[in-house]
Amino acid sequence: MLKREYHCLIAGLPDLFFDENKSVVSSINFREELQLLLIPSDYKLVNYLFLPLDNQNLLNSIAKKQATKFYPGTLSRQALEQQLAPENEDIKLPAYMLQFLNQLKTTETKLTNMEAERLLNTLFFQYALRCPNAFLQQWFRFTLNIKNVLCAFNCQKHHYKPETQLIDIKQVEEEYTLLTNYRFKADYFEELLPFAEDVFRIAETDIEMIEKEKAIDKLKWHYLEENTFFHFFTIERILAFTIKLQIMERWMMLDNKTGKELLKKIMDEIKSNYEFPAEFSLTK
Repeated sequence: MLKREYHCLIAGLPDLFFDENKSVVSSINFREELQLLLIPSDYKLVNYLFLPLDNQNLLNSIAKKQATKFYPGTLSRQALEQQLAPENEDIKLPAYMLQFLNQLKTTETKLTNMEAERLLNTLFFQYALRCPNAFLQQWFRFTLNIKNVLCAFNCQKHHYKPETQLIDIKQVEEEYTLLTNYRFKADYFEELLPFAEDVFRIAETDIEMIEKEKAIDKLKWHYLEENTFFHFFTIERILAFTIKLQIMERWMMLDNKTGKELLKKIMDEIKSNYEFPAEFSLTK
């Protein structure tokens, strides 16, 4: 089956540069335009890229955290609140979110915030890696493997068992096994993880967290450029452009001070290891 090509749209996209501190268009406005320009099946692929933002909003809502920022995912604040309202008996959310909510309701022991986040991320990546587009599948596998590699190094540094923190799904079973057996060398991952040598070099480098994250995002940028080189006018080029917009926006909002505050917040949450409320908004 031939893919739909978007000659005019892609030809009109501006060049993006990682270190540019001014975005030509917001990812949200771009997504709104795409809804008018793409066929429905391709537009659904774009929405996969915004689900991680929905995940963060969902976690904040259930944990009853008064977040100062509501992330621009596929659901507005009002729409999410309506879905999570106790009186709503017909919740319409992606399947992995429903599974997450059901597991929260039926679990015998209360989950900590970190445990709930890990559960949701696990279900999300299972869902995303089954999406009907090879480029997106590879992208999500790439990002998950990077996430697990960085997490494994942090576990070693802070004396956590990696199997309690890493995301374990079938699609990355081999990589997960290597990391939980402390095979922290790029040589083991040559056939499993693109740019493996660069990923491990960054992971083991003792630099500020904010600088490490920027180095990883630069690597992701290079990955996108390399893996869309032969996608001239198809949806893959648009997906990559959307991801780049999201990366640019993130770094426009962050600076060194913000990064240090983020690190302190993460470490405080690890130390406190607080639990989800026993009664959350879906409980009848």
